Amino acid sequence: MFWDRFPIIKEEIIEFEDYLQGSLVSRQPLIQEAISDLAKSGGKRLRPALLMITAKFGEYKKEEVWSLAAALEILHMATLIHDDIIDDADLRRGSKTAQSKYGKGVAVFAGDYLFTLTFDILAGKATTEQLKQVSKVIQQICEGEIQQHQDRYNISVSYKDYFKRIKRKTALLFEGSCALGAGSAGLSKSVVRNLSHYGRYIGMAFQLVDDLFDFSKKSSCIGKPEGNDFTQGIYTLPILYSLYEIDSANRLKKLLDNSVDNNQEIKEIITNNGSLDYTMGVATDYINKAKSKLKGLAGHSYQEILIDLADMVVDRDY
Repeated sequence: MFWDRFPIIKEEIIEFEDYLQGSLVSRQPLIQEAISDLAKSGGKRLRPALLMITAKFGEYKKEEVWSLAAALEILHMATLIHDDIIDDADLRRGSKTAQSKYGKGVAVFAGDYLFTLTFDILAGKATTEQLKQVSKVIQQICEGEIQQHQDRYNISVSYKDYFKRIKRKTALLFEGSCALGAGSAGLSKSVVRNLSHYGRYIGMAFQLVDDLFDFSKKSSCIGKPEGNDFTQGIYTLPILYSLYEIDSANRLKKLLDNSVDNNQEIKEIITNNGSLDYTMGVATDYINKAKSKLKGLAGHSYQEILIDLADMVVDRDY
């Protein structure tokens, strides 16, 4: 188990898993089956864990924290279902996606149902401010996904556009987890802000490393759906760096015109021209920025967990 190396939090994560599964309830059997399949398909529960850990820097209110953590993880699950529909993905984490197993119609409603569960949980426990925070995260995730769709096959996407996209797509949910956890603990505004930035930066690094898996044989190990982003016209940092900074740009542009047939040659170019090292370097810079936000929490037992988690984001073998 991923959390074996963190015994101080492991047992709570195990208990929380039962709590999460108990929250995923529908009276409609097909929706129940679809959401249960996704919940049981794996995942490290990083986002709820971050919420719990950051809440432990202050007054830990378990009932409130677990409700917020379950709501954010269910929100994350909803976005995965909708992502798989948009990508027409057959597999995620080695298991059939909802849209491939039940059809797009059922998958859409299953994702929508998870969104309703998110707010059903929050309605009973969250403050108005917490509800606003979650709502804003959902809005920006949706905006990011739509922007990504609009930018498909656009080889002129800028670095700025890319980083804005992955912030919305991935980092904001990490940031929101830390912000909600720290906020629930009654910490000072400056500590909440620092922990929020920690979450954002490891979220950025997390997505950058995920984008590296597009060029490896191990994408299924991290939960990514089958296929490559670039064959669907989604150009991540390794592709953009190659287009803007490397002499092989013209050759790459031609190959991208038929990326499905040229899949292997594109991978070889990206693998051999330094783009992967550059991307990992950017991810590492984000991790260093994340860890710098924890200096004011030195000596706290949970600070070391956050440092180790940050390092593990870039230590994943791709």
